[in-house]
Amino acid sequence: MTPKYSNEKYWFDFASQNIGQPIDIFYVYPTINSEPLSNRGSVPSYTDIKRAEVRNAARKNQSYIKSVYADGDFNFYAPYYRQMTTKVFEMSHTERNERAKLSVSDVRRAFQYYMREFNNGRPYILLSHSQGSQMLLELLKHGMTDKQFSQMIAAYLIGFEITEKDLQKFPKRIIPAQGELDKGVVISFNSATSVQAKSPLLANTVVCINPLNWKTDETLAPASMHKGIIRYDKKAQGYKTTPEFTSVQIQDHLLVCKEVDPTICYNEKIKEPFPLGNLHFADTWLYAANLKENMRKRSGLYV
Repeated sequence: MTPKYSNEKYWFDFASQNIGQPIDIFYVYPTINSEPLSNRGSVPSYTDIKRAEVRNAARKNQSYIKSVYADGDFNFYAPYYRQMTTKVFEMSHTERNERAKLSVSDVRRAFQYYMREFNNGRPYILLSHSQGSQMLLELLKHGMTDKQFSQMIAAYLIGFEITEKDLQKFPKRIIPAQGELDKGVVISFNSATSVQAKSPLLANTVVCINPLNWKTDETLAPASMHKGIIRYDKKAQGYKTTPEFTSVQIQDHLLVCKEVDPTICYNEKIKEPFPLGNLHFADTWLYAANLKENMRKRSGLYV
C-alpha cells in the first residue's frame, strides 16, 4: 500500500518535531535488514512499513542521526519509505534501478509533503546514507523544483556512488563540494582501510571530499584534524566523542583510513559487496564530529 505522508505513522517523531530552529534537516535512512521471510521462504523486494517492527528498526538509525546531528540546532524530518531489501542488491544494475523507482517515488512524495506542510520557506540540509543517498540523489535529479533546490544549503549524500554520467547529465543539480563553505553542493564519500577494500557496489563513484580538511585531492589529513567519532556509550548512557581516531587520505575517490581496525564493521555474511576493511557501515559515525561542525558552519552563512 502506498504510504500517505499526511499520516503521522509514516514520519519519525511526528508529534514531537523539534520546531523552532531556522534550518531543517531532511533525512533518509539506509537499508534496514528487518524484513522477514514470506510464508514461502522468500525475501520480499521491499520493506513493509505498515509493520511497526519495520518502522522501529528504521527508528533506531533515525534516533542516532537526530541526536548526533540535529538536536538543538536543526528541525529534523525523516519519513519511512518502502525501501529495497538486501535481496534487490544481489540483482543486476538494471534490475536494481527498476525496483528503485517505487522507493524513489515514496521519498519524492514525502519530500514534497514536507516542503508543502512543514518547511515554510526555511533553508534545509539533505542528509542520508547508503540506500538513503540513492533516494536523495534521485530527488536532486528529478524530484524538486528549482525554487526548492535554491533553498538547499547542501546535500550530505554519504555512502553511495555518484558517477561521471550523473555529473554530465545533471550539472546544475549534482555539484560536488570543493570546500567547507560552498552552497547548493553535494558532499559525498565512501571509506575503507585500503583501496583494495572498495565495495564493488560503489566502485564507479567519481566524487569524494575529505571531511577532515575539506579538500578533494590526495592531501593527507592527519589524525589531529579528526574531531571525533560519535558512538553510544552504554556505561555513560549517552553518546561519546572520541577525537583523533584516524588520519584520512583520498585515494581513487575513496577515503582511506589506515589506522582504523579493518574488522570494526565487518560482516562475513556480506563480504562480497563489503569486503574486509570496507567501512561502509561506519561512514555516518566515523567523521560525525567533523560533519556536525561543518553543517553548522555552512548553515551559519545563511541565517
